[in-house]
Amino acid sequence: MAAPASDILIVSDLHLGGPLRPPPHQDPDHPPPIGLRAIRRVVRLDRELARFIDYHRAHPSAPGRRWTLIFNGDTIDFLHMDVRPDQDQLDAEESHYGLAFDERRARFKLAVIARCHRHSLTALARFIEAGHQVVFIVGNHDVDLWFGEVRNDLIEQIAAHADDPEQVRAGVRFEPWFYYDAGRAYVEHGHRFDPYATFPDPLSPLAADRARYLAPNFGHFGLRYFCNRVPSFPIHDLDTMTWRDLWAWVKAHWPWGLLRSLGQYVAFVFRYAQATARDRFSRGRREAVTRARRRDRLRRFAARHGWPLARILALDGMRKPHVGETIGRLIQALHLDRLALIGLTLACVVVALGLVDAPWSGLLALGVAGLGFGAWRQLDRTRPPVDVHPLLGRVARRVGRLTDAKVVVFGHTHRPTLRQVGKVRWLNPGSWEHLPRQHLHADGAPCDCAARFGIIAGDRDHLRTRLVRWCARAHAPLRIEQEA
Repeated sequence: MAAPASDILIVSDLHLGGPLRPPPHQDPDHPPPIGLRAIRRVVRLDRELARFIDYHRAHPSAPGRRWTLIFNGDTIDFLHMDVRPDQDQLDAEESHYGLAFDERRARFKLAVIARCHRHSLTALARFIEAGHQVVFIVGNHDVDLWFGEVRNDLIEQIAAHADDPEQVRAGVRFEPWFYYDAGRAYVEHGHRFDPYATFPDPLSPLAADRARYLAPNFGHFGLRYFCNRVPSFPIHDLDTMTWRDLWAWVKAHWPWGLLRSLGQYVAFVFRYAQATARDRFSRGRREAVTRARRRDRLRRFAARHGWPLARILALDGMRKPHVGETIGRLIQALHLDRLALIGLTLACVVVALGLVDAPWSGLLALGVAGLGFGAWRQLDRTRPPVDVHPLLGRVARRVGRLTDAKVVVFGHTHRPTLRQVGKVRWLNPGSWEHLPRQHLHADGAPCDCAARFGIIAGDRDHLRTRLVRWCARAHAPLRIEQEA
């Protein structure tokens, strides 16, 4: 008997465990305990996610069909959470900066998250036992799922809530790069297109010089060596922060707090540059072996999907280099080239005004300023992009042409989108990160709940793609926001 046809349910950027940090405070060496507000947020997200899973367990898109529930990266927030074991289990660096990015600490964090999200794990077990499947795609906040023991722990945490653990173990799948449903959908988190969030090698984001450690990453190092030492910095608001918000934070910490923060930022950048140089040197020493292993990994991806090697190479070639790939790229990422250009241009203008005869000094100064502006524009063309959302739309079009997928899904940017780009539908399901911090709207009031998800239903010739809002007040899908 053939297995029931499957439709795709996509949730992205849940950030489970992300609120588990001490509240903003001024003394990084004596942090307060994780507060009741953070616990309430974790509990609220846990219960709402469980309701979402239970709802779709009972409501397939059509009679006789099943769901493939895809968690499209950043499902578990190993990065933002700052929980630590007892002090006697920490070394000096971990006591000062927070836990290391290694397999042992990732397993510790996962155990904490599993205790906090029992309702969600139980709902997942019921969901799989009802005949549905679950896929975890690796993102940048949960890149720790690259570690085999962490993946095994997650499966066992779900299976522990099941009546039939073996069925649950068989119903969970991990994708280190992308999920592909032939002719229908290509799903990827999208962080490999973000120079600030990607790794030296997204296909193997592990350190070249240390076993069972993650490779250096700008975002990870910034969190550990800057945010954990400047605990008043609002890390959960970065995707919505405006210049006005940043200015308000600067004024609140002026002057000594700001100077300490700048010093910590310099220390973080130095550590990151040092670590990337070490990693680059280690990879260079084994370049031939590394290249051969990488090529073999790409061949396995191609064989698995029945693609020619050239296709998977083209997909791989779309990635963006990380900001630490070269010193010049890091300088541009930190905007130090802009500061140097401003200083050089101002100096040249002053020289032109002071050393040239008056009739020509103004024109020469204007010419120098024009050259400076032109150089500014030229430098910006090669600067690593901060906002990669527009880029993902262009990439979606290329991926669709290359893979013959009708729908291309990216997460990462937290911006819900369903748009036709050429012959391809580009879907971003948004994020649930801000849902537990929202005030619930009143009964009968228009829903403004932050949670959204995507649905891809039907076969290739009759494919329906939807971006849907999940209402935390009604505990149900409220309305289809967009459909294609």
